Amino acid sequence: MKQLRSIVVGVDFTPCSATALGQAVRLARGGGGAARVRAVHTIETLVLEEVAEIMPPTAVAIVDSVKADAQQAWNEFAPGVDKSGVEFLVLVGNPLAEILAQSRGADLLVLGTHGTSPESQGTGTLATRCVRKAPTPVLLVRRSQTGPFRGVVAAVDFSETSRLALEAAAEVAVGDGAALHILHVFEAPWKRLHYRSPTPEAARDFQKQYSDILARRLEGFAQDVTSRPEVARLGPKFHLVESTSHGVGAVEFIQKHGCDLACLGTRGRTNLRDVLLGSTAERIVRQAPCSILAVKPPDQQPGQGE
Repeated sequence: MKQLRSIVVGVDFTPCSATALGQAVRLARGGGGAARVRAVHTIETLVLEEVAEIMPPTAVAIVDSVKADAQQAWNEFAPGVDKSGVEFLVLVGNPLAEILAQSRGADLLVLGTHGTSPESQGTGTLATRCVRKAPTPVLLVRRSQTGPFRGVVAAVDFSETSRLALEAAAEVAVGDGAALHILHVFEAPWKRLHYRSPTPEAARDFQKQYSDILARRLEGFAQDVTSRPEVARLGPKFHLVESTSHGVGAVEFIQKHGCDLACLGTRGRTNLRDVLLGSTAERIVRQAPCSILAVKPPDQQPGQGE
């Protein structure tokens, strides 16, 4: 995640989106920066059509009235957030399509993890779809995350996208003075090859050698980031976690260590020009009890690709 110049934040006037707005403003003004923040509220077309069926006034009058109500709601929204300089935009249409359109060219899209649905149901549908389809990095913010992040974990699978996620995690950790965890979850080959049992891979010496090699590979992969003085001062910690599922292992790690931000990479595009999360990222986005920063593959970074 490069220097932020433009941030788009989705607003639905729920408490979670108020927290998201607060984080967007904090990130925009942190480190002496002055990124532009645009808050976007979308009124669904279907809602206006339902209102028009009951109320005879013209469609234009209804739209104007609803927009005026939204502006009033914005004026009263998130009283604890300094909204000076924040552009507020009211749109009519499909919320997903409008947010995606507004996020093109931005450096970061910020959303609450939930709208009106309870957190116990997992990350909301709109937030998950934005992670999957947005052309820019997406930060999903938990309602409770009103201040700086204190524990940041970067999920590394040795891909170039996870390298970008690591860089983003380090930037946030440095800016907030947070603990930085660098995590790699692996599925033990000696368990996946159980049908060959007993196998050489099951020997304790082999298992230790395998883990040692992975640990060295993880440290080497992260060296360009962790060797930077500002990152080294944080004392980043490396973690290897064995699990039957990469997603399960990552979520369990986040829960155990109390991390409040997980940085991960999305898989990439299909031949239909869509974005796949992959099973690991999908599970983390939906089940992790923390905020999520989802980073796009190199060819989808702002200013590249679409």
